Amino acid sequence: MPEQAMTRTTVTIFGEEYRLRSDLPEETVQALAHHVDSVMRVLAAKGLGAVNPTRLAVLTALNLAEDLFRVRAEYEELLAAMQHRWRSKREVKQAHEG
Repeated sequence: MPEQAMTRTTVTIFGEEYRLRSDLPEETVQALAHHVDSVMRVLAAKGLGAVNPTRLAVLTALNLAEDLFRVRAEYEELLAAMQHRWRSKREVKQAHEG
């Protein structure tokens, strides 16, 4: 399988510029960086006083990990429900055929 070309993109997150290389389209990298920046700014606004950027980055990572875990759990529940429904329909169909 051929490797995808790496794209260089400069993004700004919480006032800092980062030059990134990715196999994702530049628009996707920019959207991801914008999302991370938005989460960091929301969390920073909730804090009092000066913001330690390292601590803020860890809190942002935890916040995004929580979102990921929640979405994965919802996906698993939806997948299980769909599989149950599919099996039920298949069983009804087989009962009518047999």
